[in-house]
Amino acid sequence: MDMRVPPKGLLSFACVLVRDETASIKTFRLRAGSGQVPVIPGQALVLKVPLPSGPVWRSFTVSGVRDGDLELTIKAQSEGGATRWLHDNVIAGCDVDARAPRGDFTLALRQQPALAFVSGGSGATPMMAMLRELAETEPLADVAWFHAARDPDEVLFAAELIRLQRIMPRLTVAVTVSRTAPGWFGYRGRLNRRLMATAVPDFGRREVFCCGPQGFMQETQLIHAAEGGASSRFHTESFGGDTGPVVTPVLASPAGVTGPSFQLKVNGRALATTPDETLLQASLRQGVVIPCGCGEGRCGTCMVRLVSGDITASPNGGITPEEAEDGYILACSSRATSDVEISLN
Repeated sequence: MDMRVPPKGLLSFACVLVRDETASIKTFRLRAGSGQVPVIPGQALVLKVPLPSGPVWRSFTVSGVRDGDLELTIKAQSEGGATRWLHDNVIAGCDVDARAPRGDFTLALRQQPALAFVSGGSGATPMMAMLRELAETEPLADVAWFHAARDPDEVLFAAELIRLQRIMPRLTVAVTVSRTAPGWFGYRGRLNRRLMATAVPDFGRREVFCCGPQGFMQETQLIHAAEGGASSRFHTESFGGDTGPVVTPVLASPAGVTGPSFQLKVNGRALATTPDETLLQASLRQGVVIPCGCGEGRCGTCMVRLVSGDITASPNGGITPEEAEDGYILACSSRATSDVEISLN
């Protein structure tokens, strides 16, 4: 198999191991029935989660590859959500369906040698995937990792980071927790500019890969800019969580321009849309929920099948050429140019 080409269609995995990382975080080791699945460190696997209310698609970063198996390290969120269902129901021997790994939050974005990985909570997973790759291919890489956790018991990958520091002499690791506990001697408190300046003094001169809650990533970007960092050297990743779809605002028409209205059918339900809004925006505006993660065409969560009609599309790596050939599109980055019908199934 050409490891650069994503496999076509829905993939079937068997869960071969579940490992507790913390009280609220588990690692699921998945083995593809079709053989080894190509993945670039930093990419995500889009799982089909069969909730009682109906299946939903959720994206989870591949935290590691072990003998061809893919590992997903997932934090359980709200009751009734996809992550809680996975924690409560997926055990060794279970089958899991997924779409091929995708996403461009990878080291291919790298422009300079000195890196900073900044993560909050389970946002550490893509960083660990990339760090494992660097340990194998570039052990002398200059990497500063800053991680924020709620409390010491939720710090991810602590033992492996110690091991990697023995392999990577220029790897530094700083961890802060917002709630301390006896015996904790690391940094304390939420992310701020003073804390970052202490932990990573040359932060503004490093190229940053950042993943975590939206507010955390925004604060990190502000700090990077304040320290003189170029926006082109700040990369973020976010796939949302269990709080529901990301609702992006409906775009207003340019001043003095009014576009035509087209019919949009979603699973047979008749709606309306214009060329100025995405199919996702039009659906959400009229009460039809299409699951969505990033809202930017990267994660593939909002993939739907185009039954009929014409669109313009601007995907951002969230769909493969093979999926597009099979008639799939991303609702978050597709706009109608005629009457359109899509299917969520």
